[in-house]
Amino acid sequence: MRRRGWAIAAGAAGLALALVFVKASLAWSDAQPYDPAVTEPRYIVLILISLAIAGAGLLAAIRLWTGPWRGRQDRRR
Repeated sequence: MRRRGWAIAAGAAGLALALVFVKASLAWSDAQPYDPAVTEPRYIVLILISLAIAGAGLLAAIRLWTGPWRGRQDRRR
């Protein structure tokens, strides 16, 4: 049960961090002068960064949910 709670918290934190990044980056981008040659690629980069942040949070949640990796087991007898 504890593992599930940490996993849900990690996933929610990743999504919340991505949303905060989107809000802050769009506020910053809107303060810049509009030039289609610069602004539209900037939006694409900001979208990709926010997707990477959200994806990292979700991957961390999956990692926490599934438990520790199975390392090399010592087969000596």
